This record gives sequence, C-alpha cells and structure tokens, in this order.
Amino acid sequence: MNCRPLKSGGNGDLFIGIRGDTGEQVVLKRLREFRDAHARRTFAREVRILAYGLQGVMHVLHYDLETEQPYYVMPYVPGGPVTQHAGRLSDGQLHGVATAIANTLAILHGRQVAHGDVKPDNILVTQDGNLQIADPLGNGTGCTVMVSANHGGTPGYWAPEIRHGGPISTAGDAYSFGATLYHLATGRKPEDGVPLDLSPQRYRNVSRIYEIITVCCQADPDSRPPMDEGLQMLRGTSWATITAQRAQKRAVATLAVVLGGLLVIGLVADM
Repeated sequence: MNCRPLKSGGNGDLFIGIRGDTGEQVVLKRLREFRDAHARRTFAREVRILAYGLQGVMHVLHYDLETEQPYYVMPYVPGGPVTQHAGRLSDGQLHGVATAIANTLAILHGRQVAHGDVKPDNILVTQDGNLQIADPLGNGTGCTVMVSANHGGTPGYWAPEIRHGGPISTAGDAYSFGATLYHLATGRKPEDGVPLDLSPQRYRNVSRIYEIITVCCQADPDSRPPMDEGLQMLRGTSWATITAQRAQKRAVATLAVVLGGLLVIGLVADM
C-alpha cells in the first residue's frame, strides 16, 4: 500500500493510502514512540478497543502489534472531525450529535471501557453523515497529554480529577462529553482554569443540552450522570426527575435490606 503523510500528533503518525485489493482509501497509523514500553502498551489498548467493532466506534481493518513499529489500518473518514462545525450546528443537529456521542459512550461503558479522550477532534463525520469516535485513551492528534498507563486526556476537556493525575474513568468521560457539547454548542474551546459560560440564553431551544453540560461538568465525579442517564435527558427527562428516581431506588433497596434483616431475626427467634 503506497502511503503519504496525513498528520502527526500524540504518539502516532498517520498516513493516507489506497488498499491494493479493494481500491478503498484508508488511513495507516504507526506508533512513533515504538521503543517506549508504555507507549506500546497504550497503543495496544487502543487497538483492542477499536477491534471490538462497536457501533459508533472507529474500527480497524488490519493491525500488527508485534512488528518493530506497531501499526493499524482504519477506514478513511472524509468528513473530518466534527470540530469544524462547532458553533454552527442547528438545534436539531446539536441534539443529534449529542445523542450519537452519548449512545456510543454508553456502549463503550457497557463493556467497562473508558474512552479517556473524548473531544470534538476525536469525533469523525462519515460520508453518510454518521459519527464515529476514534483514538481511545488519547493516542491521536491534537494536544492530547499522556501521563501514565492509566492517565490521559486533553486540556480543557479532561475532568479535574484527570488533570490532577487521576486514572481515566467513565465519570471522566462524562465530564469530557459535557465539555465537548459546550464547544459544539458555543464554538468556544474549553480551557483549563476558565469557567464554562453556562448562561441558559446561549442554548436557545436546546435547554436540555444546557442542563446536560451543567450536570456532566460537575467537579464531583460521583455527581455526574452515567451515559444511560445522559440519554434519558436527551429524550426529555429532567435531571431533577432522574435524581428523584435515584433516591426512590435507594429507598426501596434500603427497605428491602431492613425487611430482610427483620425476617432473619424472626426466623432465628422462632428456632
């Protein structure tokens, strides 16, 4: 396959080429820091996640992790990253993009996988207008920062606990999802140390997007919604309703434990 350079960033170099067997345009990604053991492990994790073939996630056509310079081949996505449309999406488009991202993250999280570097640059627009999430754990282009085997992300989009050295997590993805929606809705890239402008008037008819950004970008990881709840909000359920449902489930669970304990006590007393 003849390739020409496409772009570089993080730990990888990307090349665009044509498959000899199908004539399909593809992208080859090579690990630049291939002599670094940590970089090789991180790259291998990225390939494993992509190789699941999950809906909404970029998939691999071929890879080799044992060669001196590991690489994988993926389809070329001509639409480029969704970043170029930030601040210019209609309310309906913004809602559709938010739903697509949340659904893909819910699928990843259902496999107990945190993406680790959710941002507009890692969300690609396919030729038919669908979205695919790429570069799990942040080996892609842009200003991704890799700190250790379990740390990574991009300034502005990463959660506070990740920025301060914590491991990637699904709660961290929720924060990055909110920061990504902020960028797409306002056209302004989030920055570390600069509070997000969460004026409701900025979000016009997409008040639920405003609410999702607000709850996803909370400082406390335990207070952020998992993606299944994010999808509920996108369907129209308010955060107040979701938190009330949470409280009701906790109350029912507590009651079940108490009743179970009383039943055991009663059985023991009858013996």
